[in-house]
Amino acid sequence: MCRIEKLSFDAYNESAVLKTAVENYKQRTGHYPERILVDQIYRNRENISFCSSLGIRISGKKLGRPKKDANSKAEKKIAYQDNTDRIEVERKFSLAKRKFGLGLLLTKREDTTRASIVLSVIAMNIDRLAAMLLRFWQIVINIRFSYRQLVCCGF
Repeated sequence: MCRIEKLSFDAYNESAVLKTAVENYKQRTGHYPERILVDQIYRNRENISFCSSLGIRISGKKLGRPKKDANSKAEKKIAYQDNTDRIEVERKFSLAKRKFGLGLLLTKREDTTRASIVLSVIAMNIDRLAAMLLRFWQIVINIRFSYRQLVCCGF
């Protein structure tokens, strides 16, 4: 599900939003996330130390010079999985721009722009919920159909 963590028309550094987003996640779920998939801008010393103090793994390359010895297979596998999952996040941004109109906002006033953005996010979430409901009903129908075939055949 998509969520708006910060919506501002003033210039700000995105990396400062990470801490509040993590704390909001903890308030919603009762625990901190196991990992955070971020862009390079979020990988600064302050955010990395914040996440490591809470036991949260943050995706991306390490800061500083790369080590001479290669990463272990396990580390490479984790980095690959993080990168793969991060692609899914970027797909959501692309979907929001192409299918739900976030790339075509033509509003001039701040309040109508905010409303357009919020409505696009709501539409994305409704679309996802409808798809999940459809999959659920397909599973239920398949189970009922399979059960009827078993009963008709005498099993």
